[in-house]
Amino acid sequence: MSSSSLETPMMQQYLAVKARHPDAIVFYRMGDFYEMFLDDAELAAPLLDIALTTRDRNKPDPVPMCGVPVHAADQHIKTLARLGHRVAICEQVEDARKAGGRRLVRREVVEVVTPGLVGDPTGIEAAREVVLAALASAGETGGVAGLAVLDATTGDFRATAARSEAALPDAIAQELERIAPRELLVARDELETLRAPLAARLPGVVVTGVEAACFEPREVPVAPEGFAPDGDDAAMRACAALLRYVHANQPFALENAPRLRRYALTDTMVVDAATRAHLELFESSEDGSRRGTLVEQIDRTTTPLGARRLARWLAYPLLDPEAIRARQDAVAHLADRDRLRARLRDATKGVRDLERLLARAARPGSVPRDLGQLRGALEALPGVVAALAASDDAWVDEGGARPAALAAPEPLPELAGLLAEALVDDPPVVPRGSRGANETGYIRAGYRADLDALRESAEKGREWIAGLEAQERERSGIATLKVRFHPVHGYSLEVPKSQLGRVPADYERKQTLANAERFTTGALREFESRVVGANERAAELERALFDELRAAVVARAEDVRRAADAVAGLDALASLAETARVRAWVRPEVDDTERLEVRGGRHPVVEAALERARRDGFVANDTLLDTGDAQILLLTGPNMSGKSTYLRQVALIALLAQVGSFVPAESARIGVVDRIFTRVGASDRLARGESTFMVEMRETADILRQATTRSLVILDEIGRGTSTFDGLAIAWAVAEHLHDTPALAARTLFATHYHELIDLALAKPRVRNAHFEARELAGEVVFLRRLVAGGASRSYGIQVARLAGLPRDVVTRAQEILANLERGELDAEGQPRLAHGARPRPRAQARAEGQLAFALSPAAGGPSRAERDVLDAVRGAAVERMTPLEALLELDRLRGLLAREDGEA
Repeated sequence: MSSSSLETPMMQQYLAVKARHPDAIVFYRMGDFYEMFLDDAELAAPLLDIALTTRDRNKPDPVPMCGVPVHAADQHIKTLARLGHRVAICEQVEDARKAGGRRLVRREVVEVVTPGLVGDPTGIEAAREVVLAALASAGETGGVAGLAVLDATTGDFRATAARSEAALPDAIAQELERIAPRELLVARDELETLRAPLAARLPGVVVTGVEAACFEPREVPVAPEGFAPDGDDAAMRACAALLRYVHANQPFALENAPRLRRYALTDTMVVDAATRAHLELFESSEDGSRRGTLVEQIDRTTTPLGARRLARWLAYPLLDPEAIRARQDAVAHLADRDRLRARLRDATKGVRDLERLLARAARPGSVPRDLGQLRGALEALPGVVAALAASDDAWVDEGGARPAALAAPEPLPELAGLLAEALVDDPPVVPRGSRGANETGYIRAGYRADLDALRESAEKGREWIAGLEAQERERSGIATLKVRFHPVHGYSLEVPKSQLGRVPADYERKQTLANAERFTTGALREFESRVVGANERAAELERALFDELRAAVVARAEDVRRAADAVAGLDALASLAETARVRAWVRPEVDDTERLEVRGGRHPVVEAALERARRDGFVANDTLLDTGDAQILLLTGPNMSGKSTYLRQVALIALLAQVGSFVPAESARIGVVDRIFTRVGASDRLARGESTFMVEMRETADILRQATTRSLVILDEIGRGTSTFDGLAIAWAVAEHLHDTPALAARTLFATHYHELIDLALAKPRVRNAHFEARELAGEVVFLRRLVAGGASRSYGIQVARLAGLPRDVVTRAQEILANLERGELDAEGQPRLAHGARPRPRAQARAEGQLAFALSPAAGGPSRAERDVLDAVRGAAVERMTPLEALLELDRLRGLLAREDGEA
């Protein structure tokens, strides 16, 4: 790069800014554009799909540059942040007219947008949280790890901690998966230690290293309510790092810092990433959208803040039966009162996204429209209060008061009234950073007498100048004379060069243009001073009044947050009530027992999908699980019979009950579930290079390590990823372990294709068999979707294959092979007769492939020694005293004897 290209005053100013923000893409304000230069331009241009050009293109080594218009900057900034980049926004911080025509305008970085600090929340998906998190690790030897979480767009600030022997406790890792932060702060010297576990649990998060000193909780730049720096508190250390990071990048976000809320991970049900995915709580397994998810089914909120609150409840189901019942009371009251519910939902709609409107209005770069929208939301609060108050008398008449969860928000009439008095009805739209002398008129006439006087003076001046043009045309005889205004040079009389001979003698030359000359007069200078001065003073006063309004909003920020919090809860409760009413759901009984009993349960999402498709109604089924009696329900039956739907249905009903929602059933009694475990799929980790069977075994191992007597375990087809005997043995052993280990005797639904597992119920008193009924009519299988007691006698796999569209000859041949297997028909070497016209196999090969063999046939010349040993063992086996698993293990041992002899041969 040539030195001359970089030695201009402007580029020197840019380079100085860039030196202070080397890890950020600098958006450098030049007029109506933000420009990027050098490496920043080459990086950003392809990401933003904008043209990469050059500055000083005629020089030997021009400077790469690209730019975006100010009015479209927000979307580009958010794009870069979403892709993991930091953006330093460098604004002009003085008026170009005051800087003089030749002096460089002063510029400063006013904020840094990061993946977790997006700045202006406009355009962010309403139901999504934008989370910045900080992790104070437990260290390589373990201890207590702390986690701080902030959504700067809503003011949600919370912290928790967990003890572990690892640097990243499993509970903290699960919480990070649950909150899905966009950016995670860790100590720079711990990056290497944490890189692998973080990459495994949070592959998409941007991990930012900060100095270890940032985690020192004393002397933080801002200490919000709830922050306690004394002592060695891991949660406070995480908060300290987060507060310092926010202060360094967006200090205005802490002008009225949100209150810190401590929470314990043990207060709510654990719903890990695998369970959320398997149950499709928030994202469809097909395309990652909300379509076909539980949250889509129950989200009937009227505001974005209500949608976020409902999603939070779904992610954090309650464990305290009293808290659950309190939420249920509110849902029941709203569900039973259609008029109240309709009035409340209509009232909350006007509050809009009060949390994010506050965040926008409180920013130093806020514009009049932001305060106007906040005013509109605040003006809707009294309607919410009135909707609740109107029903109080009715509740008293019925013998009860309004449920505590339906507390009304504080309406904040003083703040709403101030904004209504000060702002015009429809404040103008002003782009980011553009509010200047020409952006006026947003303060209401009559709000300030001195502003009204300045406006009147300026208006009279403008009227005089408008008349001046006609007057001077007549006086000079120059019909093409015009009054012009320039931001730097002010007002002038512009005369075409062809008419210069007619210019009056009292005209004073002011500026020369290519085709015209500009003049002034003594009278014009006098009135210009009066008009421009009045305009500038009016604009300055208007900006000062606007800043006072913004300061008033910041001063009441915590009050606004409390009102928003109340409305969010009301909206979420009304949504649950609306769902209960529309879908005919019932209130479940939630208690401290270890019982789960559902009568007429239905899958909430599948039932709705069937109704939309106008297909046959959903077949409801009962469930009974009890750790003292029917602990394990073993489900057998064919594919497509409804097993997987049923498994998820029971889990969703339990989860909804602890959210405080009504449930899709005739009745339900749910003993509090501390965690839902699901082992139903492998797609997530297959993409990371792990085999289906390895994923299955890892997830099963996690269940066996972490389940308790209060857990709900959902197991679908354990052992399917390996050989038949291995899979059967593992499935049997897992079921036995869940039954026989008192500490993890969890309520369990266990679906399997291994019909041999039916015999578990003979040996284990708390195992029950059930299957989904199917019938074969005229060679076609009909799935009745009805759960009945007892094990299934057939799998109907070939019939399902035919329904799936397998070629007829393949289906016919499969039926033939199945018949041979079921009859035990063997070939000359003792193998099932499967292949048409197969050549005799070598004896060693025949035995090595004997996993499916049902009997041994003597070879020519009589049995070998190993074969005689096997026959003797079979004859002497006490089969009547063997468990199925013991029989399988003995069979595997005998097979090994034969395999060893074949190897020696």
